[in-house]
Amino acid sequence: MKRISCIISLLSMCSLGYTQIVSAESNSLGIGLGWSTSPYKSYSSNYYPIPHIDYDNGSFFIDDLSAGVYALNDDNQSLSFGARYLANEFKPHDSDNHKLKQLDSRHSTLLADIEYSLNTNWGIFSSSIGADILDNSNSILVNADYTVPYIENNLIVAPTIGINWANNKHNDYYYGISHKESARSGLGYFNADSSFTPYFEIAAQYSLTDNIATFGGVHIDKLTGDAADSPMVDDSTVTSIYMGVSYKF
Repeated sequence: MKRISCIISLLSMCSLGYTQIVSAESNSLGIGLGWSTSPYKSYSSNYYPIPHIDYDNGSFFIDDLSAGVYALNDDNQSLSFGARYLANEFKPHDSDNHKLKQLDSRHSTLLADIEYSLNTNWGIFSSSIGADILDNSNSILVNADYTVPYIENNLIVAPTIGINWANNKHNDYYYGISHKESARSGLGYFNADSSFTPYFEIAAQYSLTDNIATFGGVHIDKLTGDAADSPMVDDSTVTSIYMGVSYKF
């Protein structure tokens, strides 16, 4: 089976996971623009470019900011091993909060990733597990989602519901406050535990010609547990909006 995510697989830059859309058999390139709110206090909304790269030869794939190989790939299911970029980050100078400006930076990282997808008559079920391989956050992230694509002529609409689990090391890195940071900033020491993040996304693609298509969507994450309770966090709902254009060949 051609990889289920092969037309547009957009990584939400501030979320833990990503959503996928069923597509035709073509490879494609594209570019887009995204906008996202931040959970951090007094942190400006962020605009960012969205590169779209979709290449799949049945054995190897590049899917935007992820790449890998298939261990299983048939008409109904796929199992892949690869790596993907996790764009979570915190830059103290981007916050207008005086206390948050005293904290250490949190960096993006690269995850080793295992993903399984099942295509059924009732929709697409996907699950994945990823682990930090750059020793930045020591994250372990587990994702499960369900997508029901709607296809009408040149239009594809794909609503997705899903949930992410992040281990305590991931949450403590991105949302925790060390004793040194506490003494420096005046914020209380905070050791974050693991948590779940449910999310919803609706993504769409419209083909303008045989080769050119536009895409866009809205992704909403809801932080829970210690991620939401962190002294760094002001808003537990994170919203991302994106749009762009792609060319298939």
